[in-house]
Amino acid sequence: MNVIIESPANPRVKQLVKLRESPRHRKERGRFFVEGAEDLLTLARAGRTVEEVYFSCDIEKEREEHKWLDEFESKGVETIEISKQAYAKASYRSAGHGMIGVVRSWDLGLEAHGMMGNGPVVVLDEVEKPGNLGAILRSVEAFGGEGVILSDPTVDFFNPNVVRSSRGLMGSVPVISGSKAEVMEWLQNSGRRILATSSHAQEGFGVREDPSALAFVFGSEKWGLGEYWKKQEMEWVRIPMKGTASSLNLNVSVACLLYEHNRT
Repeated sequence: MNVIIESPANPRVKQLVKLRESPRHRKERGRFFVEGAEDLLTLARAGRTVEEVYFSCDIEKEREEHKWLDEFESKGVETIEISKQAYAKASYRSAGHGMIGVVRSWDLGLEAHGMMGNGPVVVLDEVEKPGNLGAILRSVEAFGGEGVILSDPTVDFFNPNVVRSSRGLMGSVPVISGSKAEVMEWLQNSGRRILATSSHAQEGFGVREDPSALAFVFGSEKWGLGEYWKKQEMEWVRIPMKGTASSLNLNVSVACLLYEHNRT
């Protein structure tokens, strides 16, 4: 902890801004931007590689987060003190104090987690909102889901909004990604019952005595599941609702089905 950065124009600060703003830069560097000590610690404790931690000079005087610097340093993480102005330049929240980290990204290929265990798997087709994806990862972790499969995602998994909404749990929930055809092949090889979700389905998903491992397939926030999925051999279910709402937020829908699944 012997590096002190004063200027917002420092090259390392500029690199943080690029990581925060540019999906292309994140991909090229194989690194992503994380703001917040708790999220960084969650990622580190999940075994993800935190390479650098930047903290405002106010942190040791005004916040409790300084106690976590020792933990990062014990893991071999470089910790760098920066001025309030430099921190505000790099910050997602435009704050003058706090903690920012650079974390090494990881492979999301379909082979990364094999067949997973017997818990429910959540498949997200063409998910596009990073805040939704992060919130879904929290729900999957909370309700004991086995993992998440991204089918033709339009969102960058390492977007800062995914990190923030997941509260760093993106590092501990198994996530794999592939094309629609690749995902469908993975599901078929896994031996799971595949339940596609639609507000137009006739059957409502409820408590059932069924020991089968399940995969819940959800469509995009805007369009739902498209023609590709309608041509596949799957069971279609809906969330029973008493009100007049035609649909629910994607994360709420995922949470409802996982909660209901836990009642079996």
